[in-house]
Amino acid sequence: MDDRSRTAPWLRRLALLAALVLATLAGGWLYLSRADGPVGVFAGGPLRSGELADFAAVDWWDLDRLHDLELELVGEGRSRTLWFSTQDGIPYVACDLDCVGGVLERWPQQVERDDRVVVRIDGRRVLGRLVHVPHGTAEYASARAGRERKFSGDGGGLAAAETAAHNAVVDVGEKWTGRDQRAEPGDRLFRIDPR
Repeated sequence: MDDRSRTAPWLRRLALLAALVLATLAGGWLYLSRADGPVGVFAGGPLRSGELADFAAVDWWDLDRLHDLELELVGEGRSRTLWFSTQDGIPYVACDLDCVGGVLERWPQQVERDDRVVVRIDGRRVLGRLVHVPHGTAEYASARAGRERKFSGDGGGLAAAETAAHNAVVDVGEKWTGRDQRAEPGDRLFRIDPR
């Protein structure tokens, strides 16, 4: 028996495995891109279900009891689940990783091109736009303090575990990309305004 006849079955199996992995990835991408919103931690398609509500009619103070919301970037046609907080009845979302000028493109770069969003929370969809809140402003300090209070996890449980894991990822990411050596932090905070 020659060497080619012994290795040929292994090559066929490897090629079949590679084709199966690629088909699974393509199928997953297709499913997620057509999904009504994010699926777990994975970004999904546009938000289609839920009653359309007027921004001013939403009680953001009351909704602050929830940890996250679903946010569709209209220009991108994709949605994701984000932690949110309110400060003085105004909703805020943030990207705490190296969001701008980093190794990977993150959702805040999409916001720079098109700030229109659809928010789905508590079974309702709300049309809005994201407004960047610059570092060093009073609004930034106030909204960040509110986020810290909400997600500090002082009561323990899930919030504490999620916050600890989140902060560890952010710290490692900023060291890995060199962001911790730059003057401006890599995070971005956005206020959700009506449109």
